[in-house]
Amino acid sequence: MANNSINDVLVLLREEFLAALPERINEIERLVLTLVDKREVEDLLRAVHSLKGTAGTYGFHVYTKICHQMEDTITALIDSQKIYTQHAVNALLNYNDLLNIALELIANNDDNFSSVDAKLLQIDAATAGPQRKALIVEPSPLYASMLSASFSDDYLVKIASDGLCALESLLMQNYDVVLTAMEVPTLNGEAILSALRLSNGKNRNIKAILVTTKDRDSINAADLFNHIVDRNIIKDGSLLRLLD
Repeated sequence: MANNSINDVLVLLREEFLAALPERINEIERLVLTLVDKREVEDLLRAVHSLKGTAGTYGFHVYTKICHQMEDTITALIDSQKIYTQHAVNALLNYNDLLNIALELIANNDDNFSSVDAKLLQIDAATAGPQRKALIVEPSPLYASMLSASFSDDYLVKIASDGLCALESLLMQNYDVVLTAMEVPTLNGEAILSALRLSNGKNRNIKAILVTTKDRDSINAADLFNHIVDRNIIKDGSLLRLLD
């Protein structure tokens, strides 16, 4: 009886989430259209992150996927100082359209989200434009920012501070290079690359650079990486040479 009561509550909460979803999507659209300063950007990130978490709780993983990529795009646009441009608005409105498409599919009891997956890849490619894409996996915001600044303007750089989030991004989006620390929360650098190399994903053979204070001989899975470099690499300007 208790289990039935819990299930009834979960069903009710799921229905309430779906009922409130159009309003939440409209609020995200409003925030995209009113991006004028840091406060609006923070409000947008908060709204997208909240939707991602709540959707995952109730099993709507298509929203988790859309919001995760949208968060990455917002962060990349901030890092490249393009968040207040019309290019940014157009890119983010594309995600908003996908939120509505997913809602329509759910309303029709259609769990085939392949069209959403295909559109996510298209948006990702369009957002990057002709630039190459790099993912930095580094828990220290300061050091990650310093690494990002070492890349040339040819790269659109995204940053992940969590190993599991980094792996999800690598499995879902296109990248040209990944640069990771060894010690990263949830999954370390070796675990990220081990899982990626074993996958059938688009980034399976991506160029990978490990940034660490350890000697190569002390790293169990050194062969997973194209380069293993010291964390002082940002001081001598040699990072760009490794990317060629």
